Amino acid sequence: MRLFGKLCCWSVGVFLAVSIMTASAEQKTYTDVVQDYKELPPYSTYEDGTYGGFNRELLDLFAERKGYTFVYEAFPVKRLFHEFVNGVGDLKYPDNDKWALHIKKDNEIHYSDPVVSYVNGVLVKPDNLGAGLDTIEKLGLVAGWTPIGFQEQIENGQVSLLENNSYAGLLKQAITGRIDGAYSNVATSNHYLNNVLGQPAALAFDQSLPHVRSARLLSSTKHPELIAEFNEFLRDEADAIQELKLQYGVEAGVVMN
Repeated sequence: MRLFGKLCCWSVGVFLAVSIMTASAEQKTYTDVVQDYKELPPYSTYEDGTYGGFNRELLDLFAERKGYTFVYEAFPVKRLFHEFVNGVGDLKYPDNDKWALHIKKDNEIHYSDPVVSYVNGVLVKPDNLGAGLDTIEKLGLVAGWTPIGFQEQIENGQVSLLENNSYAGLLKQAITGRIDGAYSNVATSNHYLNNVLGQPAALAFDQSLPHVRSARLLSSTKHPELIAEFNEFLRDEADAIQELKLQYGVEAGVVMN
């Protein structure tokens, strides 16, 4: 009877140990929700179900340093924030506390320290640089984006929005004059102008028009502790992260005020 009791205790102990180990292993696997945009240089790529680029290397480096496994689940940009605030995934990169506020408003979201600086603004033909807000009647933008700084002009009908699912298509519209300006990420637009369209001087960023200078962050609705660990990672691995930034050129030409 005493032996049976010891065996039972041993069995229960083994069961509990295995359960704890299994739970611990499960906790080390997290899902990052990302955008399924095929090519969003210099930040990311997504092709044949595989997420890549600077964003992937940054997050994989974080996972490696902390002993985690990250799984990447991709969505179209118009669905991405809805899925995220509805509980899909553990982490989202990139994010920003000013993005998609109409979707996030009733949710508690934890944000990391700044990771990558960026500028979103309007690219116009060089001859129209500095011409002023009154010259923008048709504003193009990537589908799902919000042109910050143009809300009043949109509401009073001065500015109409034309969405495009393709960065190259959006920039071509601006080059050919079908739109008066292309609201987009400046680094990405310059990459497309230089390396895809082969027309580096066809458009230029107009700093006189409404634009945003900010940073890309990591966010989570579920794991503030992961965000705290990521902030430590940003400090501890600053040199390795800077090498990645230089390799991909994610902050090339971006000067913060």
